[in-house]
Amino acid sequence: MKQTVLVTGASGFLGQHIIRLLQEKDPTVGEIRCLDLKPYYNNLDHLTPKAMKVIKGDIRNVQTVNDSVAGVDCIIHCAELMDRRVFANEAELKSVNVNGTENLLEAAKKHNVRYFIYVSTIDVVCGPDPIYYAAENTVMIPKSHCFDAFAKSKIEAEKLVQSANEELCSNGVDRLQTVILRPTSLYGEEDTSNITAFLRTAKECDGCLPRIDNTFIRIQITYAGNAAWACIKAKDKLQIDQSIGGEIFFITDDTPIMDPFDFVEPILKACGLRLSKRAYPYWLLNILLTAFVYVVKLINPIIPIPVSSTMNPGTLQYVSNIYFFNRNKAILRLDYEPLYDSEESQKNSIEYYKSLNL
Repeated sequence: MKQTVLVTGASGFLGQHIIRLLQEKDPTVGEIRCLDLKPYYNNLDHLTPKAMKVIKGDIRNVQTVNDSVAGVDCIIHCAELMDRRVFANEAELKSVNVNGTENLLEAAKKHNVRYFIYVSTIDVVCGPDPIYYAAENTVMIPKSHCFDAFAKSKIEAEKLVQSANEELCSNGVDRLQTVILRPTSLYGEEDTSNITAFLRTAKECDGCLPRIDNTFIRIQITYAGNAAWACIKAKDKLQIDQSIGGEIFFITDDTPIMDPFDFVEPILKACGLRLSKRAYPYWLLNILLTAFVYVVKLINPIIPIPVSSTMNPGTLQYVSNIYFFNRNKAILRLDYEPLYDSEESQKNSIEYYKSLNL
């Protein structure tokens, strides 16, 4: 019997890729429900042989969530509020990322949904210290994060998902099985924040992205199509191996681990932009940004000053540090291997970024 899968955040960056793979690569699925604040449109122009139900709604609305979940076999939850600004809206982050997740878990138990895949982020472990080839059991939650309010909301949601694993459903027979995925920062079609932020910064700086030098910078990013594939593999594995219930998995692919400025350079060129030959020292930019934020904090109660996510010491720290991860656990326990190689991922991505109206 074919399954019904609900995808939250279906209209978003990762959600679009998940829907495509459910349609084109998953023979176990018969119906896909797309829940998002924005109506779902097939932006990736993929095949749509399977039944789809588009639901416009908010995961904070209990009635909407219950109506969406009734009759579903599996939930892939990637809806989130990503607020990485200095003055992030903490109440809104908690409302969406924590309370919204709690609503979905309660609805899953009420409607006897057995499988729940939660998409978290490596932001929950990224702080001031470098991370070298970390495994899930070797990296600790730092005391401070690059994006503190956002990371803390995702950590709280992770705890809810973990604690819900093996909880009894309303029929008194089935138990909810949950898995948490932590993909690295994503790139690819439908990206509006990650690599796109580099491109917008370059455009704002007369077409030239300033390079930052911090002795040794390495960051690991993942093509969105591969992160979506990990969601599909987790869904399938959870149904035959309950031992992965409640587990956390880092998700990466074969995109080279490299200086983020070197990675983005061919994308900049494809978009008619360039990377500066001169490198600006991290320590100087950090002092200037920290001073700027301090002044804004003093003035803000009197004269509110909007501060973008790029004007943020956390963003500077994030792109000027070393963060890379070990995906062996996902390989061994989820049977996950990247669906797209690095060449195809880059080719698909460049075509998308070239088409953006920055």
